[in-house]
Amino acid sequence: MSIKDAIIKLLNVVYRDDPFTIDFTQAVAKVFQRLIDFTESIKNNMFFDSLDEDGAKWWENFLKINPTNAQTIEDRRSKIQAKWLSKYHNDMELIQRVCDAWKNGEVEADFVNGKIQIQFVGSFGIPSDLDSLKESVEEIKPAHLDFLILFKYLLIENIHEVKTIEEMQQITIDSFSSGHEE
Repeated sequence: MSIKDAIIKLLNVVYRDDPFTIDFTQAVAKVFQRLIDFTESIKNNMFFDSLDEDGAKWWENFLKINPTNAQTIEDRRSKIQAKWLSKYHNDMELIQRVCDAWKNGEVEADFVNGKIQIQFVGSFGIPSDLDSLKESVEEIKPAHLDFLILFKYLLIENIHEVKTIEEMQQITIDSFSSGHEE
């Protein structure tokens, strides 16, 4: 039910068919709809995972982030959340929180052999907008530490006599490892 119909339904039956009342109610309904849309926008922009374009622009301006044209709204949301979280004390927990903000937490961060190890545990292959994650980690990690990125690839042993032909047809070639490090 539209706002106009809801308002008219609240009126006395005598006024419901009056042309002036219908026109006036339609104008009032447009004002109410703008208020509802504005309120919804404010509610959505209170959370990083539901930012709209205007909310993302505001946060990018506030946090001094320069988005690229290639970044999707999801990539921008992740970058904003990572930048916001990076204001805390620097430790592995912070790095993990920044990684969690990027791509729904499909990344695990750990300290191994004197290096920060970032391992992708979700999707196979090299994810999109990897540069934003690298920038975010580089910005918050101690300068004397290097970091290593590990990607998840499908191996022949993961699919041979395990997956059906239909499942195999859904897998893209970039999900497979070439057999040597890059």
